[in-house]
Amino acid sequence: MRSAMSKWMTAGLAALVAIGMAVGPGVIEAPTASAEPAPPRDAFYDLPGGWASTAPGAILKSRPVNIRAAQLLPLNVRAWQLLYRSTAADGSPYAAVTTVMIPKGTVKPRPLLSYQAATDSVLRICNPSYALVTGSIVNTADPAGPVTFALPAAEIAFAAAGLQQGWAVAMPDHGGVDNRFLTPRQPGFAVLDGIRAVQHFQPVGLNSRVPVGLWGYSGGAIASSWTVEEQPTYAPEVNIQGAAFGAAERDLAGSLRAVNRTPLAGLVPLAFGAVLKDQPELDPVLAKYVTPQGRRIIAETRNHCLAQNVLSNLEFDYRPYLTKPLDVVLADPQVKAAFDSRGISGRHPTAPVYVYNGVTEEVSPIAGEDKLVQSYCSGGTPVTYRREQIPPRPVPELMTTHGVVAITGAPNAFAWLKTRLAPGASRPKGCDIQTVPTSLLTPQALATLGPSFIGNTLLAAIGQPLG
Repeated sequence: MRSAMSKWMTAGLAALVAIGMAVGPGVIEAPTASAEPAPPRDAFYDLPGGWASTAPGAILKSRPVNIRAAQLLPLNVRAWQLLYRSTAADGSPYAAVTTVMIPKGTVKPRPLLSYQAATDSVLRICNPSYALVTGSIVNTADPAGPVTFALPAAEIAFAAAGLQQGWAVAMPDHGGVDNRFLTPRQPGFAVLDGIRAVQHFQPVGLNSRVPVGLWGYSGGAIASSWTVEEQPTYAPEVNIQGAAFGAAERDLAGSLRAVNRTPLAGLVPLAFGAVLKDQPELDPVLAKYVTPQGRRIIAETRNHCLAQNVLSNLEFDYRPYLTKPLDVVLADPQVKAAFDSRGISGRHPTAPVYVYNGVTEEVSPIAGEDKLVQSYCSGGTPVTYRREQIPPRPVPELMTTHGVVAITGAPNAFAWLKTRLAPGASRPKGCDIQTVPTSLLTPQALATLGPSFIGNTLLAAIGQPLG
């Protein structure tokens, strides 16, 4: 049984992670039923005539932008946004936007890091392409209304670590222009086509064989895992040298069970809302199992970004809103098919992978991450897997939970990426699976923590150029 102190601390951490681990103006208000708010008018997102007949990765529009970090501070880099053609889950033409940044100075060949943010929303304004230019605090309805935190500040700090290495960094809207979430395959297509678009964009100065690294956590890990699984057949020419991701949540049923009644339990109705956006034909099916009030809560999650949904549904409990036990709901053939399509695909990446996950993880249960790694290893994918588990005192549930490992696991993941993107890097072999108290205290992680994250954040805060 989790102690009251542990629950209080975990709730506080969840709130900090949800709002971006930074203080900014505005308020978080409890959602009330409303129509899905339209995004602010921006003609850049309008698709030009004939776009669907272009090749995946083709640039449809581009524009220079100014990037904001830590909610309000400008990031001293050169940046552009690219609207490009991609592919939907069913194979039809789709479109997405990526934001690409490079250090100021001479344009030169350099590695590319594609950083997938944990958008965890189905509202377009919650995408990185909005948050990076407006600041992470955006309005989801009207200028006079409440604001919400669209993109955690830590996400920008992690992406900016790549800039400090001198790399180009892309942050794609991996849900596409409709901002899909938990959609199978499509996030991988969007990331791969975003990389293609960046390679084709002359001002960035890259080429088709640029070494590419992928990174993401939670919702960003879902997109990153689909990317490495789809790359061998969808974009074999993309030169992915390594992909690092944590808490990939590819066992959706397991995630729903584990996260229920925790501070991050607002992800439960959000997940159902995301699935229904993809597959509205499931609505009458779920109507048999979900109460009217439960359906209203699910529908409302489509109107807000991650932080607002989490903070409005702290310790949400799905049981009062179901007319049947969850196992019965998940066993329904149509529901099961929808969840299975979002699960472990059995496809084997050819790029080396670094995976990290907390053993007491409440959003991405360790059993599901173990199965994903086992699937990769069985197909010959080189995998480095770090299962983080603090010895059982004082509060092990807290020390390797979702929000904590997002921070403690990042430096070692980034150190691994630096090794993979170094010139002449040797390819890892086999599977290296270890359960460790924390990956934060490895020499590589500690060496990365100072200059790449702490120092980088200070440089950004005073407006100094990165990289």
